Amino acid sequence: MHFKLSIPEPCHEDWSQMTPSAQGRFCSSCEKEVIDFTELSRKQIIAKVQRGEKICGRYRKDQLDIPYFIAQEKPAFKHLGIAAAFTSLLALCEPVQAQQSEPSLAYYQTDARVDEDKKESVQDSIAIRGNVTDELENPIHKARVTLAGTKITTLTDKDGNYCITIPKKPNTEKVVLHFEYLFYDLKKVQLDNTTKRIDVTLDQPIVVGEVAVEYDPKPAKN
Repeated sequence: MHFKLSIPEPCHEDWSQMTPSAQGRFCSSCEKEVIDFTELSRKQIIAKVQRGEKICGRYRKDQLDIPYFIAQEKPAFKHLGIAAAFTSLLALCEPVQAQQSEPSLAYYQTDARVDEDKKESVQDSIAIRGNVTDELENPIHKARVTLAGTKITTLTDKDGNYCITIPKKPNTEKVVLHFEYLFYDLKKVQLDNTTKRIDVTLDQPIVVGEVAVEYDPKPAKN
């Protein structure tokens, strides 16, 4: 069994103006405590939802409309057979997983070639370096950095670092880099020929409101 969370009618009250409380903040407009779910784990969210109470909360967008699985106990005599079947499945999947990892490598190689093809000469290009993090200053891996209006693009490494080589433009022409990552707001940064480094913090959309819980007894499809 699993369930999904959604907020049919988002609240437009200003979170920063609400009164701090034990689990989040108190909204004087609707006279309810708004629980801050943004830093909770999936396990903690499941525990709160299973209490069956109506919850007004503050959520990250990636916490909504995704399946939360509820663990169900199974008879003990089935455990041995399930473990054996799972072990066999892992053995069968190993070569498949190895094959599936190859496109990721090709993805990086493709991005690297895009940068190289756009280099005309050292004098006609400029290398921009920097770091991409989230609101908590955690590095974002595989955030995409793109020169607006072109196919020149690259991805950040596991430490959030990137380097993108772009052609120089006249000072009168606007040059903009796009920084994007799944579930985060797109950030656009304008630069000029003197720019050498750009560090960016990406923000996640936050939704506040009374949550609706949709249960589904069937297993979620991958």
